[in-house]
Amino acid sequence: MKTLIHHCRLIDGTGQPPAEDAWVLIEDDRIGPIGRGPSQTGAELPRCDRILDATGCSLLPGMVNLHVHIVRRHLHQKGSRTPFRQGAPYYENLNDTTRMVWAVKNAWHELTHGVTTLRDCATKNRLNIELRETFASGLLGGPRVFACGFGIAGTGGHETHRYQGAVEADGPDEVRKAVRAEIKAGADFIKFMASGGIGGMPEHEDPRWIEFSVEELKVGVEEAHNRNKRTAAHAMGIGPVMNCLKAGIDCIEHGVGLDRQAVELMVSQGVYYIPTVSGITEVARREAEHGSRSLARLIEDVVVKPLYESIGLAHQAGVPIGAGTDTLGDMVEELKLLHRCGLTPMECIKAATSVAATILGQEAAIGTIETGKTADLVLVEGDPLKDLDVMKNVRDVFKAGVHVDDAFLCGMQGN
Repeated sequence: MKTLIHHCRLIDGTGQPPAEDAWVLIEDDRIGPIGRGPSQTGAELPRCDRILDATGCSLLPGMVNLHVHIVRRHLHQKGSRTPFRQGAPYYENLNDTTRMVWAVKNAWHELTHGVTTLRDCATKNRLNIELRETFASGLLGGPRVFACGFGIAGTGGHETHRYQGAVEADGPDEVRKAVRAEIKAGADFIKFMASGGIGGMPEHEDPRWIEFSVEELKVGVEEAHNRNKRTAAHAMGIGPVMNCLKAGIDCIEHGVGLDRQAVELMVSQGVYYIPTVSGITEVARREAEHGSRSLARLIEDVVVKPLYESIGLAHQAGVPIGAGTDTLGDMVEELKLLHRCGLTPMECIKAATSVAATILGQEAAIGTIETGKTADLVLVEGDPLKDLDVMKNVRDVFKAGVHVDDAFLCGMQGN
């Protein structure tokens, strides 16, 4: 099957200036030849089975959401005003059958809004691994999923208070065993809960608390690397972040309160950064909306404001920044907030495409529009380099060359 998308503005994810009046040929699940319109080159368009006229639209690589908890992801959608601290435990404590239905619905929502790849950062009972296999088998259509299974936390650590999103391990030997168990279960990467968070704040945790020692983290990272698995750490507060960097972590999630020493280490060690700024900002906003104004102010002071400063500092130092929403965030809002913190519109788009693919170790397959790569594509109306809000105007999505429609989502359509 060959599909030609022509008369588009091509923003290929590499950071190169956009190509106007461009065309891209999709050949089965791959990106084929790429060119400019015949009006500019005098050449004929390639032969194809289907043509999409993309006049006035921009074609980009499918986006990658690097930090989701897919079972409860619908809490961010318009019309849902449930505070995170109430909604997350409610949905995570439902039976697994109901949770899987929510996971599928939420993954479909992400895909139809231009997110072709998800990285799930801990889900109770490893439902994220089951979701990955469901979509990979073709039983249902959906985004590509990278899953860590359970997170790994110390006893009473983050994601263990109101629901069990992480297994508990204390001391190097238990951490090593926990890493091996997640890899045995099929984890694509390993996530450590290195600090407290805001989900159980202030009753059960504080985001500045150190919840794993350097020794514990170092053993966990070593064991993951021994099995060719990348590592990520929920780390808020400079103490937890520095412990993770000393242990050799690959990616910092949230990264609140970064200082110059931390960002210099991140650059020198090649550590990635996923701030999830839209999700964290929305937690504070909803707490205020629901009357918890003192908690909202605490989250603003302790987490939100230092996070904005951290993003600016990391960007100035050259830390690679990827886009992720967490539970309550929104991908387009994430890009807009990254722009507010100093990234250019093109850098924001790369955070959700090529940089995100590199963070996953998938840069050879996805993240840019180049001949031979997997045809994950999103067509939006307008020019996102002039206004990032345009990324909300999704017209068409292709996942591995297949046009995303109802038949695809129900597993009733092939290439």
